[in-house]
Amino acid sequence: MRFCQICQIELKEVTLHGETVDRCPTCNGIYFDRGELESIVKIVSLFQSTTLSEIDIDTISSAEKSRLLKCPADGSDMMKKEIACYTIDVCENCGGIWLDGGEISALKIAENQIKENIQLYIRLGE
Repeated sequence: MRFCQICQIELKEVTLHGETVDRCPTCNGIYFDRGELESIVKIVSLFQSTTLSEIDIDTISSAEKSRLLKCPADGSDMMKKEIACYTIDVCENCGGIWLDGGEISALKIAENQIKENIQLYIRLGE
């Protein structure tokens, strides 16, 4: 049984784009086991690996940094990772990912934008 680390209630299994994931019925946060979110994370990580000649700015807010979550699957501390201007929580132990309500839509929009403009991002990174 897995629990939402924000609302402290049991997560419910739902099917999302063909994958069974755990969702909080209160805050709509979603927990993805390793591999369930890979297509979005891979394309966004590819974009982030492009080196631009600009200073990298830490944009994770202090409130977000101080919000420590435990992995619903194994209880490990989750680490903060910035993906497409959103902070997601990743379990370094099992590879699970926690997305707050609405973040899956934002990441999908970012993925689509990157796919549409990949050539521009490649040229900017040269």
